[in-house]
Amino acid sequence: MENKVSDNVIEKNYRECLKFNEINESKVDNFDLVTAKAAIENLYELYKNGILTGRFTPDKDYVVRCADLVILAEENKNSLFYDAWRVWFRYFVLMGYAGWNELWEAV
Repeated sequence: MENKVSDNVIEKNYRECLKFNEINESKVDNFDLVTAKAAIENLYELYKNGILTGRFTPDKDYVVRCADLVILAEENKNSLFYDAWRVWFRYFVLMGYAGWNELWEAV
């Protein structure tokens, strides 16, 4: 069973991401809600694996460090989610501490 609160947080951020990137939802091909959610979950799993293997160090101020996510995305340019990651990254620049943590805790 999926967590409705988490889904709501991800969907809210997805909608804000569309607005920020000036993407018309009816005309988007590779950034629908299902793809966007799968992309962010995949990126989080890559990051979590990096923490578990000692590659990345958890930051006391942020759940996830954006610089580490960029490294992971660039190392995985052939991923089906690469384009979706880039859309999320453009949105991340406007997020404050509370919004950032809320999104990553939902993921």
